[in-house]
Amino acid sequence: MRQLFTILLCFSFFSGFSQYYEIGTFVGLTNYSGDLNEGSPIIPQEYNPAIGIFARYNASRTFSIKASLTKGQISGSDANADLEALNMRNLNFRSDIVELATTFELNLLPYAIREGKTSTPYLFLGVGGFYHNPQAQMRGNWYDLQPLGTEGQGYDQMGNTPRYSKYQVSFPMGIGFKFNLNNKVNLGFEFGARKTFTDYLDDVGGAYPDLAMLRQANPIAASLSYRTPEVMPSMLSNNPEGTMRGNPDNKDWYFFLGFNISVNMTDKYGLDFDEKYDVFKTGFTPVVKD
Repeated sequence: MRQLFTILLCFSFFSGFSQYYEIGTFVGLTNYSGDLNEGSPIIPQEYNPAIGIFARYNASRTFSIKASLTKGQISGSDANADLEALNMRNLNFRSDIVELATTFELNLLPYAIREGKTSTPYLFLGVGGFYHNPQAQMRGNWYDLQPLGTEGQGYDQMGNTPRYSKYQVSFPMGIGFKFNLNNKVNLGFEFGARKTFTDYLDDVGGAYPDLAMLRQANPIAASLSYRTPEVMPSMLSNNPEGTMRGNPDNKDWYFFLGFNISVNMTDKYGLDFDEKYDVFKTGFTPVVKD
């Protein structure tokens, strides 16, 4: 990653000088890929709203750096699955995602407003950190899942397995298209996937614990771990210890899709709101009065 940053920085330096900043906002949708939509592609009814703010530094005609803060919600339910086995598992979750990220954007066409080059598709890649807090609904109430250790995490009698962290690292990547309306305002569309290094965005990732032992430690944790008896009461006395609750081989992803609008801030080419920068547009030096 350090080498990539150095290469991109050098590339921006030699690609022409048209530096300026933008600030803007993002509005769109969020979805995820994980154990609670394993039997289907991304499920339409699980799209949730997302909103964010960002600042972009246009280093050259071909390269930009963007810092962003984005919040969305992801969710999933076995009730949506096409496979009966997943319906019988009967798990559900929702989780707020709050992401702080830096991404590097490569314009596929030169983007220079003063030269009349006012639209381009672009690719982006970066690094981010995010917070998540999976919850599940049971009998009309929502429960935070991470503290409960629904797969046996955190209980001494089960090996004192550490609970997963609510704070994780992601690698944003994706495509976008932006165009300039005038010297001040830009519009864009963006789709971004986030690769994560956790399998617990949905609190599902491994095997069922010993439910009898978990029930002694925390009855709510046991009830939220194994929910098949809610749809098949005959399975109430079953203890599925060691059988797979999720797929530990596939890490979870989440996605943002939406539109952004931004305002160009002061730069030496005149994308500004201050008359003192007219010298860069007209070539004369303004008279400054005391």
